[in-house]
Amino acid sequence: MADTSQTSDVVQFISERREHPGKLRRRISVRAAAKRATELSGELFSEPAWRRIESGDKDPDDREIVFMAAAVNDLANDVVISPDDLDDQGRPEAANLFREWIRERTKADPALAAIDSDLTPESLQQQLQSMLREIRGLKGVSAAEREQMEKVLLSHLASTLKATSAQLRILRPR
Repeated sequence: MADTSQTSDVVQFISERREHPGKLRRRISVRAAAKRATELSGELFSEPAWRRIESGDKDPDDREIVFMAAAVNDLANDVVISPDDLDDQGRPEAANLFREWIRERTKADPALAAIDSDLTPESLQQQLQSMLREIRGLKGVSAAEREQMEKVLLSHLASTLKATSAQLRILRPR
């Protein structure tokens, strides 16, 4: 692991989440994280560049922080870094950019077309995006089965929202 004694709080945080994405999850290699950041950003995010950031030799800009966080989340198949975490680590501009990127990702996914990305909390959008990525990446499952899993996930969400709405109508003072 890189010497993080000279790195910023946000970089240390991302590095820790990459090394330990969860109790039962394997660490995410720098190579895999850099490759995923390249895929997400559409620009070269090399393994040496990631290592220079983690070692403190390079101070990342807000955009780099967003794609580092997004790559770790994607490879962890979970939300291990949120925009609020970036805020807490002293990078509010990166946090805002991450929020916008999450909203754009929701808008770009046809399965999430019914979600109002401007009103739905980013944490929920991240969870839905993560679950859909996991469903779409299942091996040994047919496309029809994956499509059915997506429909079930989204119908459960819609049912929960309808049930809550009904409860509110019942409990709303007249």
